[in-house]
Amino acid sequence: MESRKFRSVMLSTIALILTLAFALRPAGAQSGDSSFKGQTITVIAGSSAGGGTDSLARLLARHFSKHIPGNPRIVVTNMAGAAGLIAANHLYNRAPKDGTALGTMATGLTFRTALRDPALKLQLEKFTYLGQIASEGNLVYVRTETPFTSIEAIKKANKEGKKPKFGAQAKAHNSNVVPKAMESILGIDVDVVYGYPGTAEILLDIERGALDGRAHARGSLFATRSHWVEKNFIKVLVVTSPTRDSRLPNVPTLEELAPANSKPLLEAMYSVQGRTFAMPPGAPPERAKILRDAFAAMFKDREFQQDVDKLGWNDELIHGELLNKKVEELLHNEVAMGFFRKILE
Repeated sequence: MESRKFRSVMLSTIALILTLAFALRPAGAQSGDSSFKGQTITVIAGSSAGGGTDSLARLLARHFSKHIPGNPRIVVTNMAGAAGLIAANHLYNRAPKDGTALGTMATGLTFRTALRDPALKLQLEKFTYLGQIASEGNLVYVRTETPFTSIEAIKKANKEGKKPKFGAQAKAHNSNVVPKAMESILGIDVDVVYGYPGTAEILLDIERGALDGRAHARGSLFATRSHWVEKNFIKVLVVTSPTRDSRLPNVPTLEELAPANSKPLLEAMYSVQGRTFAMPPGAPPERAKILRDAFAAMFKDREFQQDVDKLGWNDELIHGELLNKKVEELLHNEVAMGFFRKILE
């Protein structure tokens, strides 16, 4: 009888100890291993080295780790091709889903979705978005020595059968979409050569005169070729943001030059001008939260802000949860998606 009572007391005591031990564990441990200590996070940049996408991936790699519990090692790998599509397909279908793989999200993925491109092996709204690191428009420019140094000059040249030649990564990429949108909105004719693996290769062809210019993300231009502006090697014709760029106060916005009925088309363009990072679908919720919180904390980091300013990016934080909602809303916006189909088909 005493033995049975002793055994009962011991079992109750053990149960109490186990309950207390579980209750006192760190919150992350209760929902699985959420520590990144000793691990490596790979950031997949969907472009060749030397361009704006690569620049942002490496900016993230320099500052992100110290805000993540365990301070994991962060490495960048370049996966160029099809304007970010190869990298996005890989991230969606083949990369680890445990929070150790992140990737840059090309705006062209939205255009491919609008076109129902069979090469797109993913659903944009199903990615686990980490956050937006920059929001910006494009600067459309030409070499100063060309005869295309204003919109009116392009119209005049068009009457003589001449068109400015722009370089682009792919048909479904902002570097092609922006000039094509300008054709539709402003009534000009341009020639876009697409198929370049990345920004670096386009810039090389501009330097050697094989191209007249391009549509180039604002931050990317100032991060990679600010001396082109300073030395008057290029003439910037227009910026596709709602407001002028303070560094180029005399350059008009596309909205200033566009007919009054173009507002819905301009809004469609504004919706795809963010620079975002994502994880594959199915990332563990506790790990997604850790990385999203770390991403937001990084924006308050003084050293990060100094790097952003030095590189010339226009940083604007949008949290991952909100990005998932914004992406879904855009994909169901038939005005925007219809506009993209119209100028690309």
